[in-house]
Amino acid sequence: MLRSATRAGSSKSTQFSLKAFSTWLNTHHVPNTTATEIIDTLERSAPSSSLTTRRCASTRASRYRQAEEPTESSAPIPRYIRRQQLQKGASTEASSSKKLNGHVGGEPMSSKKPMVYRSKHLDSSTQATPKSEMRLLEPHILSGRLKKLCESGKVDDAVVMLKNAPLDAQNTPVWNTLIWETLKAERYKLAYELYVDMKRRGFSPTTRTFQTFFTGLARIDDWAMFPKQLANARSLYENYQRLIESIKQHDPKDPDLSSDPLAGYIRILGKAGQYQELFDVYYALEKSGPLAPNKFIYTAMLQAIVAAQGDTVEGSVKVAADARLIWTQMIKSSIKNPNAAPDSHAAVAAITALAGGNKMDYELALNIIGDYYGLQADKSPSRPGNFVLGPEALNAILRFCNRSQQYALCNNFFQQMKKRPEATGGVTIMDRVHMEEILKAEIALGETTGMGYYAVDTLEWMLRQEITAANGPKIRPSLSTYHLVFQACWRAADWNSAMRTFDLMTGFHAHDFKDGAVVAEPRFDQRGPGKNLPPNTEIMSFLLRTALITKNRADIRQGLRIVDYIGFEDLLRTRNQGGVHHETMKAVKHRAVFGKKLAATIIEAVDYVTAEGGKYARPAEARKWLVLAAKAKAFQSGDGGVSAAGEQYRKTVAEKEVARDAAEERGRGFASKARSSAREGGARKFATREGASRKFEEGEDRPRRRRSASQSNEEALS
Repeated sequence: MLRSATRAGSSKSTQFSLKAFSTWLNTHHVPNTTATEIIDTLERSAPSSSLTTRRCASTRASRYRQAEEPTESSAPIPRYIRRQQLQKGASTEASSSKKLNGHVGGEPMSSKKPMVYRSKHLDSSTQATPKSEMRLLEPHILSGRLKKLCESGKVDDAVVMLKNAPLDAQNTPVWNTLIWETLKAERYKLAYELYVDMKRRGFSPTTRTFQTFFTGLARIDDWAMFPKQLANARSLYENYQRLIESIKQHDPKDPDLSSDPLAGYIRILGKAGQYQELFDVYYALEKSGPLAPNKFIYTAMLQAIVAAQGDTVEGSVKVAADARLIWTQMIKSSIKNPNAAPDSHAAVAAITALAGGNKMDYELALNIIGDYYGLQADKSPSRPGNFVLGPEALNAILRFCNRSQQYALCNNFFQQMKKRPEATGGVTIMDRVHMEEILKAEIALGETTGMGYYAVDTLEWMLRQEITAANGPKIRPSLSTYHLVFQACWRAADWNSAMRTFDLMTGFHAHDFKDGAVVAEPRFDQRGPGKNLPPNTEIMSFLLRTALITKNRADIRQGLRIVDYIGFEDLLRTRNQGGVHHETMKAVKHRAVFGKKLAATIIEAVDYVTAEGGKYARPAEARKWLVLAAKAKAFQSGDGGVSAAGEQYRKTVAEKEVARDAAEERGRGFASKARSSAREGGARKFATREGASRKFEEGEDRPRRRRSASQSNEEALS
């Protein structure tokens, strides 16, 4: 019975397996008719025993398909069939999840967590852009990067970036950009190497390339230091000519046909002193067409001949004659070619070049001033000109008046400037340089009557403009301005104006230095930064000479008190800031020259007030002034402060400087006790100014006094 039951169960399961297999076969592999025939054949031919013993498919239960399994009496589906069904179901679920925006039941289907990197610049949520979709580096972007590098001082890094950049990002304008940046950084050799490298890489230079190069080289002022660059400039000029010939053969109407690059080359030749060569370049230009001279060429020629006038034998006379010729050609050319019409820069260059000529040149310059800027030389009211009057043009006009010795025109133009409207160029364009030209003209006129008063009035007008007008910082007087005012006071023998100028410059009350002053210490008005200027040797020399020329002993005594209060040694000392020598050699030479003049003036003034047994001076003041005169004589005999025993005196002066520095450090509390005590001994060796006066009164140690004066002189020029 058990055996028959087993056979019955196996037969039943076999039939179910065959039906399932038939269903799968019809669905996936063979047509329905073929699958049915195969099953029928198997049922008829195969014995029941073989069907029960043969295993056609796996009977393992799958945990993934538990919900789809039949009853216990049915046979399981083969594993590979179940695998295919699972894959098919997964694809169906994925497609349905996309339609539901990736959510099933409100939760994301994917449970994969995003990757977290240690670098804050990496984000796993963003997908990397494929190389096919990346933007290529464009030339204008590369040019911007090169500019930023060069502006930050990394010129060499910019060169490396350009040479390693993709070829698609490189072109001639990009190379022109880097060449210009290197020229601005005064890397002239590197700029020419870039030009050569550009041609080697297959990038042909354009007219813009040559214009860039010539403009950059024209920034050089001292061509004696750059002979190689002058040869490079000539080579570039030859390359430019070959380029122009090539363009003319291929396309005579090409916009690259331009003479603009030659303006920079002409300036180069002018600054290099090549007077004849720049005229060769000028006459090599065409008479008409795009290569004819334009306003840039004419302006460059006028500027170049002024810069190169030292290369001619005739000098400024030939320059003025050539300038008159160039201006005439410019006016004729502007009738047919509007691009050749003169502008403000050309007019300024012409006025500057004509200043060194003759009467005919002066008339042409005055016509240019009247026609183009509206300033009239015949004292008539000014009128609007063709151009707006600017600071550069006004400076050229005032310089022309002084160079041509027409000094009265300066004051005439100045009075017209005060009445001009601001739209055409009024007083707000004036600065300190303009006012100094006006003061120079007033001094050169030689009219002593009222000269000092007029100079002080001009100075006070400048100070008022500094406060009220928009050009305040530009018109603020400097030491050179006060020097001119003191010079005018000296020529006019106007002591009162000189004292008023001293008050305005220093902030001291000059009245406190007069005879009978009751204050123990002169009063001082502290002003804003840069408004209290300390006097120098030039100014004190003119101040004391003004007192001497008046022959008034009261004025001379007042001047000596001022010099003694400021200190003769302090006037001769080199002006340092933070221990750094900041004066130019010209300033040092001026101080030495005017120091000798001041010393001679001090000696003469002391002799004048101590004459007749010293009855014109108080005994105490007379002794102080005699000490001052002795220092001045020592300065004169020491040849500008260098005595016979120079090395020993240098050592003494150095010790004195060390002692002074130590005293200042002790006063501020910055020096250590050991360092202070080490320098105290050296500081005791030198007396103050009052101590020196007492020694002179007692007649002690006169050789040492003379040596001290020489030491002070040495200190001034060290």
